[in-house]
Amino acid sequence: MVIPSRLCYTLSVMKSRIFSKTKAIFQRLLVLTLVVSLFVFAAPKSLAESLTFQLGECSDDVFRVETRLSDLGYLSAVVNGRWEQVDADALSVFMTANNATQATLASLLFSNDALAASAASSVFATGQQQGFLVTYGTLMPWSEVQTKLIPGQSYNVTSCYSGITLHMVCVSVGSHAKMRPELDWDNATLRGFFQAASSSDKQPVVITTDGILIAASIQQAAPVFSDASLPEYAMYFSGSLTGVNGIPDAEHEAIVKIAANQGS
Repeated sequence: MVIPSRLCYTLSVMKSRIFSKTKAIFQRLLVLTLVVSLFVFAAPKSLAESLTFQLGECSDDVFRVETRLSDLGYLSAVVNGRWEQVDADALSVFMTANNATQATLASLLFSNDALAASAASSVFATGQQQGFLVTYGTLMPWSEVQTKLIPGQSYNVTSCYSGITLHMVCVSVGSHAKMRPELDWDNATLRGFFQAASSSDKQPVVITTDGILIAASIQQAAPVFSDASLPEYAMYFSGSLTGVNGIPDAEHEAIVKIAANQGS
C-alpha cells in the first residue's frame, strides 16, 4: 500500500510535536524531582547550620527561628530578624524544656513534636515534686551570699525537682533577697514550680553566681493584676531573716536544706 506523501509529512510532524511535548514534560518532572530531593536532603543540614547565630546577626533564618520560638511561647520579645541575647536565652530554654541536643535541636524546633512553653510548664508543675532531686546546691550562709548578689543583675535560677532553669533579676538584698522574673515566660514557668496556688508555698531552688550553685528557698509571689511589672519573689538562703521582727523562718530553712540535699 502506498501512503501519500502529504499524509507521511503530517504523521511525521505529529510525531515530532508529540515527542517534543513529552520531552518537555519529562524535563519538567525531572527538574521538579531534583528540587524536591535537594530540599529534603539538604534542608536539615542548612537548618542545623542556621541555628548557630552570632549576637547582632540579621537574616531570614534568624527571623524564622524567632517566629517559631514566639509561636511556641518561649520568646516574648519583638521578632525582628536580629539575633539578640533574649533570643539565645529563649532557644536555650526551649532546649532544656524539650531535652534537645545540638544535633536534634533544628529538626525538633520545627517539628510537631516541639513542646510549647505552656505545655512544658504543665509538665514541670505536675512532675516530680517530692523526694527526688534533679539538682542541688551548696549550703552557703546568707552573710556570704549577700556579697554575691547585685541588684539589677540577672541570675540563673533552677528548680531542684524539675531541673528547668529560668532567669531572675535581683531587686534588693536585705534580710533576704527579692527577685523578679526577667521575662513573662520566666514568670509563667516559675509559677509551674509550685504545687499550690497559695502565696505561702515554698520550693527548693538553686541560684547560680560566680559558677557556684547556691541552695535557696523561693516563695510564690502573690498575683499581680497590673501590667506595670512582673511580681517579686522572696528568696531565702541559709540564715536569711524574715521581714517581720527580723527572725529566721523555719520553713524556709528546711527548704534550703532540701535544696542542699540535706533534708530529712
